[in-house]
Amino acid sequence: MIPSSQEFISGLTTPLRVIRLLMDHPKLLGLFIFPMALTLIVIAGLIYALLAGVGAWVQPWIASLAGSYSGALGGILAFVAGLAAIWFSFQFIGILIAWMSSPFNDRLALQTERSCGIPDPDENWAILIQAIWLDFKKTILALIAVVTLTLFGLIPGIGILAWLGMALVNTFVYLSYPLNRRQAGIRDGILWILSHPMRSLGFGIATTFLFAVPVLNLFALPLAVIGGTLLYLRK
Repeated sequence: MIPSSQEFISGLTTPLRVIRLLMDHPKLLGLFIFPMALTLIVIAGLIYALLAGVGAWVQPWIASLAGSYSGALGGILAFVAGLAAIWFSFQFIGILIAWMSSPFNDRLALQTERSCGIPDPDENWAILIQAIWLDFKKTILALIAVVTLTLFGLIPGIGILAWLGMALVNTFVYLSYPLNRRQAGIRDGILWILSHPMRSLGFGIATTFLFAVPVLNLFALPLAVIGGTLLYLRK
């Protein structure tokens, strides 16, 4: 097995290492509560909104897309476009939820480092404020990337590239917790991913899958926060 394959598999299987860490350090489970509760509330609100009629505009859009083509081709394209829209919407929502629960996620990431035997980095109010500001900027950048990738994902033939791009965006988002505490900015996060492309891609694919699958997405946020920390620590 070549090293790049090992790196990819290491990133892809990071959620499994998260589960092993949780079994060894049950105290981490208590920090799962808020991210999971927030995820459940947001998803329940979205389901209610769809049932209340917010999704009414989606059906005409898909119908118009199908009408642009003939026969079975139109139906297939409409189906694929609908799935892509749902898929990328879940990724967009996942990043928003991560930002909303950022302070709790930071505590979870910090406790993860402690569980791995990593000494606490220096902390004071100035560093904390800077970390919050860095997290805000990274979230804005990630949301812009998600919107851009969503639009590209609807173009036949290049959707797979948009999906891979989304995976790397997820890695960027969940690497931010250990990086922010070390006062590492956007450029540092991008350079880390470029320095570990296969590991980053594997982890991104795993988290993208977790956020897009019903039921699993309730656990995706805390798993991704811990996983991003383990990814950075190479644990």
